[in-house]
Amino acid sequence: MANDPAAPVVEPSVRRSHSEADALMAEMAKSIDLARLQFKRVRKDLADYGGIRRPDANVRIFGDHGNDENFTRSREIRTALYADVYFLMISMHETDKVISRLKTLFPQEAELANLRNKHRPLLKRCTDFRAHMEHFDKNNGVEDFGRVNDNTFLFHDRTIDLGPDFEKTAESLFCDLMSVWTKISDRQRKIRSLISRVSVAS
Repeated sequence: MANDPAAPVVEPSVRRSHSEADALMAEMAKSIDLARLQFKRVRKDLADYGGIRRPDANVRIFGDHGNDENFTRSREIRTALYADVYFLMISMHETDKVISRLKTLFPQEAELANLRNKHRPLLKRCTDFRAHMEHFDKNNGVEDFGRVNDNTFLFHDRTIDLGPDFEKTAESLFCDLMSVWTKISDRQRKIRSLISRVSVAS
């Protein structure tokens, strides 16, 4: 049976790759939106904490510790900052995972590898710090929610700079990623069109 020209044939593997890529880019858009939201929250946390600058004991979250039941304002802000930084690291890590998956789907697209190499320091820093934040000190039921010095967040003897340069570098990644994907998507569309024409002709 001859193929219907009105319904061009596209190789199933090509169709699956593009469909998965579309789903990945939808995930990517969510991760970027979440990261931008977290940057906004972190900025607010830092501004709030800047008005206090008062050292506090670690927050005890287990056991009967009556003296710690009423959080001071600095504890509340530091707890919020910990959570916002953690979810920011998750969003950045999810972005890294999508880039890696796109590279697997389109191994011939060198721009994806170049993009990841360009932003590798940022992505690695976020992935490593996320893993570091998941450390829990079980001694005496104490969880350390970190310390802040200007824009530097200290957690278990490791630091990350949360200042404007961090957000600027992340935005550069987001913009580069969308630019690269636009180019790749255009090329993939042309490839699918060519495959369709060849399939119909045969």
